[in-house]
Amino acid sequence: MSLDQAFLERSRKFIASTNDCLRGSPYQFPDDEASLHRYSQIEESLNSIQIKLKTLPSIDGVPETLKRSLRTQEVYESNAIEGLGTDIATTDTLIEGTSLEHKSNKDYVEWAITRGIQNDSHLYDVIGLTAARGLSRDIAAIIDRPITEADIRTIHEIILKNQNFAGIYKQYTNEISFNNEHKTTAPSDTPGAMREFIDWTNGLSRRGYRTSLSIVKAAATHAWLTHIHPFHDGNGRLARLLANMILAREDMPPLILRNTYHRGKYIDALSYSDSGGDISKLILVFCRAAERVIDDMENPKLAQQMFEEDINLRLSSEFKNWEFNLEKFKNELRANLLLHRLSFRNAGGLSPSEFKSLQRGKRPGKSWWGEIYDKNGEDIALMFFGFLPNWVQTKIEKDEHYPCLFLYPRNYSHNSLKKYERPSNESGINGHSHLVLQPLEQKAYIWGEKKSAPLQKVTYAEAARQIALTCSDFSVTPH
Repeated sequence: MSLDQAFLERSRKFIASTNDCLRGSPYQFPDDEASLHRYSQIEESLNSIQIKLKTLPSIDGVPETLKRSLRTQEVYESNAIEGLGTDIATTDTLIEGTSLEHKSNKDYVEWAITRGIQNDSHLYDVIGLTAARGLSRDIAAIIDRPITEADIRTIHEIILKNQNFAGIYKQYTNEISFNNEHKTTAPSDTPGAMREFIDWTNGLSRRGYRTSLSIVKAAATHAWLTHIHPFHDGNGRLARLLANMILAREDMPPLILRNTYHRGKYIDALSYSDSGGDISKLILVFCRAAERVIDDMENPKLAQQMFEEDINLRLSSEFKNWEFNLEKFKNELRANLLLHRLSFRNAGGLSPSEFKSLQRGKRPGKSWWGEIYDKNGEDIALMFFGFLPNWVQTKIEKDEHYPCLFLYPRNYSHNSLKKYERPSNESGINGHSHLVLQPLEQKAYIWGEKKSAPLQKVTYAEAARQIALTCSDFSVTPH
């Protein structure tokens, strides 16, 4: 991609204003070729966001049904990223069924405790995060009010009311579950680090203008808190609430990172910001998430239909059967990868509506499923869901059309926008790199990029063996 002078001028102006906003934080937006290419995607997304926001009401002015579904999604997805909470249908029912019985966030928590919900951690994950969300929004609504350490401790205490360390800074060194290489702030240094973090946060402009810097501020706030990792647990959920406090003060829609669609890219972006202080990837992830909520605000009726479809489809036998078979294949794959000294780590999945969209032949985007790691703990490949290619559709029956899993190797080019890319024809990789499950038959269609790996229907065990062989090729032939 050639970079014309006009683009360079725009990008460097944005990077300068972004770095001015980030001054005093551990983050930056580098002015190098890779960042300039990434900026082109950010620019496109931010332009779309700002154009749409001009015609949309404040978040307080959206229909009540959309407010309810956004609240449910925010709580459900934030819990789901951590593997916590209940399914989205139960989350919605629990929030709606109990919201009428409390007058304040404190009463909400006390209600949960007196009724024994605290003793069921999955239910309390929902109640606690909902109440903490409410308190965080109350604080954000008073725009000139500084955010204090006491606020953060109180919000954390509500999220984890059923834990004895709730609201208390960590006493022992901890790790970020998805980024073991990053050394979090030592317990003895945490109070000082949090004071520095709070001072910087309160130094930000606190009046809402819906500018491109709104997302920059939210991304930096989120990244910095998770970098410190001040509490024993609950840091991710807290960071997402703080990011939304910043966005609320900018009159921006809430950040809802979907466990199925955004999780892998989100975790990768956070790891990237930790390794070099480059926040550009996280800004892009936040832009994509913001676009999705803004699309819902543009068409609240369609958003509500999709929300209800997600709840209804999750209960359908077809989706449940497909998920069950996907788990069976994953277990086979894990076992086969171990034979090559490789491992599989979850990176996301598909929501019921995304599953149905792919099955119907629509293209909702790439949803990460799992990353493949070598014996040294380095990621070498990605498996993600995508659209079933047309040429495959013509060769199999319509009732066999399910989401397709693609296997792409790690791209080691420094200037590449994409961490994983389709192997080139010159790569020498001849193995199977695509898979479609057939739940009713307990089999799968597999194929590769070259004629040496033609389309064939095999057992899950054989499919897992072939995919593992291709991963082994990726591990010895970097791309």
